[in-house]
Amino acid sequence: MFGVLKKKAVEWPFDQPKNCAVFTIRQIIEGECPIQVVYHDLEDDGWQFLSNTEYTMEDAKLVGLEEITKIDSTVFEVAKIEPGYHAWRNKVGGQWTIAKTPDQPDE
Repeated sequence: MFGVLKKKAVEWPFDQPKNCAVFTIRQIIEGECPIQVVYHDLEDDGWQFLSNTEYTMEDAKLVGLEEITKIDSTVFEVAKIEPGYHAWRNKVGGQWTIAKTPDQPDE
């Protein structure tokens, strides 16, 4: 009878589990910069959550995917982008633009 009052579980929209390690930068973790660029890597199906700011390899961090969604839940809007694509926006709350990620030359 009271089953209708139960909260409906939200389906996890990413193709990776909540505890999957993803790349980000210190500036996002510490709240200095917003997430403005998201890559879904073709090579390993990994995810990267970055900002439109300069950063170095020393700024790189690995965190759980669920942690990123807690920092900025609007990343759920791009959870279904295919591997090999990326998304960007000018500001939090702005419209995401999605495009195929250009091939990187072999180094």
